[in-house]
Amino acid sequence: MDYVRYIREKVGNIPINLTGTNLIVLNEKEEILLQKRGTFPYKWGLLGGIVELGESLEECVIREAKEEANIEVKNLKLLGTTSGKDCKVTFPNGDETYFISIIFYTKDYIGEIKADKKETLELKFFNYNNLPDNIAKTHREAIEKYFKKQRRVTE
Repeated sequence: MDYVRYIREKVGNIPINLTGTNLIVLNEKEEILLQKRGTFPYKWGLLGGIVELGESLEECVIREAKEEANIEVKNLKLLGTTSGKDCKVTFPNGDETYFISIIFYTKDYIGEIKADKKETLELKFFNYNNLPDNIAKTHREAIEKYFKKQRRVTE
């Protein structure tokens, strides 16, 4: 089921909350895997998507990693959340959405990283100090939160 389409058929394009997940995937160099989106808003960002009805947060992030990057992820750790007025997106068709995102991270993945060429045009690992300029604001904030947390743990 396409949950977003189902809801939009009922309510039109009025503002709604949508719950989703995002995933910080790190390689052995502590570089972050980002996707260049093939759909609006056409920016670089973390893997992730909207939770389907009956799906757990973990199931969602695992499914999205497989769909968008062709990888299987394990040992997910919870980083935190993003929500509120800064997470509002208005789509070109007028749909208004406030995203509530639960962010996980992992270094444990298997599979050949490969873009699906629909939702994901390109996949690339980036060094924290060399992130692309065209990155979703809340995704940049999640990445910063991860690296601040890691520094606190190692100090």
